[in-house]
Amino acid sequence: MGCALLAGALAPTLIHPAGLAADTTVSSAQRDSVLLVLAAASLADVLPIVGTAWERAGGVPVTFSFDATSRLAVQATQSGSADVFFAADREWMRWLVERDAVSASSATLIGMNELVVVVPVGRAVPASPEALVDLQRIALAGENVPAGRYARTALELAGVWASVERRIVRSGSVRGALEWVARGEVPAGVVYRTDADAEPGVRIAFSFTAPGQPRTEYWAAELRTTDDGPAAADFVAFVAGDVGQALLREAGFGVPAAGSQSRTTQVGQSETGSGSSPGTPSVGSAIRLSVLVALLATIVGLVPAIALGWLLARCDFRGKTLLSTLVMAPLVVPPVVTGFLLLSVLGGSTPLGRLLARMGLEVPFTIVGAAIAAFVVGLPLYVISIRGAFEAVDRTYEELSWTLGSPPHRTFIRVSLPLALPGIAAGAILAFARALGEFGATVVLAGNVEGSTRTIALAVYTLLESPSGRDTIWVLVGASVVISLLALLGFETLSRRQKQRIEGRHAR
Repeated sequence: MGCALLAGALAPTLIHPAGLAADTTVSSAQRDSVLLVLAAASLADVLPIVGTAWERAGGVPVTFSFDATSRLAVQATQSGSADVFFAADREWMRWLVERDAVSASSATLIGMNELVVVVPVGRAVPASPEALVDLQRIALAGENVPAGRYARTALELAGVWASVERRIVRSGSVRGALEWVARGEVPAGVVYRTDADAEPGVRIAFSFTAPGQPRTEYWAAELRTTDDGPAAADFVAFVAGDVGQALLREAGFGVPAAGSQSRTTQVGQSETGSGSSPGTPSVGSAIRLSVLVALLATIVGLVPAIALGWLLARCDFRGKTLLSTLVMAPLVVPPVVTGFLLLSVLGGSTPLGRLLARMGLEVPFTIVGAAIAAFVVGLPLYVISIRGAFEAVDRTYEELSWTLGSPPHRTFIRVSLPLALPGIAAGAILAFARALGEFGATVVLAGNVEGSTRTIALAVYTLLESPSGRDTIWVLVGASVVISLLALLGFETLSRRQKQRIEGRHAR
């Protein structure tokens, strides 16, 4: 489909951007400039093709940044380098108008989409919204992401939201939810039709077409921060013109009917059924889950961390460098990559994941998954501290214990472990603090599930995407900072005590 779109984009009849006369000459200054376009993730396949057609028609070069509309909208108000904004719904465009980031008169309706339910290829297909109540999980985009709000409204209007609410798992974007379904981690998801058509790992079960369902609209506008207002306005006009609309139509998007793209008042008006207002994440639940996940990660990691720390401190063996490298890897590998690797090993579609599920231990989208993600990411700090604690223990005490007839395991329990205890406790506190702030691996492996896996970091992430969540953020930020500082204070106290203990022994 992409080749067909590109061929259409380069067809001889599509040569002039809308809003530019056929005989318009683009100035050299315009040719040297580049437009930065912030656009909804669901436009990631088609907008670059539209951009190619625009450049071929003589427009200035364009570069794109694709993400969830909610995140990009915040960036648009804080960055002075973007030129054009494409939103996946009207509400976020109105939010930008209210903050004077765009002009209401420049906002243009450029396309529409359709919500569908998708399932992994080869799975049973639910025939109606009512069949969703029998599924274990349903993937949606975040509650402040347009696709997530549209999906909730669609399920509410279908009369099944109350039955499936506790089974919803949230991704950061509609593409993330689609990926979970394609991998078989979630039996169904609600996504845009255009995204479903582009993903070979899923098939469409049904679409939400009942009367009253929300219209999924795409709006575009030049940002007030642009340094090239005429070029930005011309690009929006090009996308809304014949060329852009033809490419959007080929990509599966609906296009507005003639006369429906009024710029002056539509974006400033509320629309019934444009998406439910998102709920505010529970502050108490987020704090409780953060502490619980961090404690679980610290407790579960205690024995492995002690074993690895002692092994690396006391033993020389072939492969020691490799083992140390593997243990330290999560310290330098991006947490999102770590989460993806964990999902690839422990996901419900993997052999190990299925074995654990049969044993009653499900990992993805559960607090177990959140604890595992926090444990793996915090393990390097845990092992570093414990290794240092064992290396600080004078071997003379261990050798003396051996000469008195105590076997190695008893020497370890009665001599080495007590002497290293302050360092082990310091490592545990440091791992707890790291687990408390874990985000990347958690959101990939455990999702963003209210009351189940939504920790402080995920709650702050969710509120950052909400126009009304800024006040609540500070409560969570304050709680996170206080708990983390207390943990670090405990680490410093124990580290100092370990150092004084060592210096005292040497002084004697």
